[in-house]
Amino acid sequence: MKFSKEDFWPKTGKLKKGLIILAIVVLGALGIVLVEEQNDVKLSKRVPMIIAFACLAVWFYNPVKKERT
Repeated sequence: MKFSKEDFWPKTGKLKKGLIILAIVVLGALGIVLVEEQNDVKLSKRVPMIIAFACLAVWFYNPVKKERT
């Protein structure tokens, strides 16, 4: 049984948006932890809110489909 690239990464749909949001959340959390551990600072509660707004922006983004003529 062979898997193609499209089996793991769909071109459109909620699954693609969900995977992008998951990547944003995981990378954002790792980045926050890395910055806090390296610099011995505690980031404010605004940083996770920025990540949450980025996730909402990805979820609600709906590009206009161009018709080929």
